[in-house]
Amino acid sequence: MKANQPEPSKKRLLSIQEVKEVYGGTVWFWRSQVWARRIPVVRVGKKQWLDRNDLEEFIAENKTLL
Repeated sequence: MKANQPEPSKKRLLSIQEVKEVYGGTVWFWRSQVWARRIPVVRVGKKQWLDRNDLEEFIAENKTLL
């Protein structure tokens, strides 16, 4: 890792693969949430990232007591 880049666990924008590694689940789960417009995505050309703040909000909104 380059000296000027934050650790993957500290980055604000994460690729879907990084989201899978940090938050668990599968790539397909996270993609399906993006496609269903449940999680916003940052797109630049063909690249896309998920904002850690949006992921935390998504998790908080989907917490339930069984």
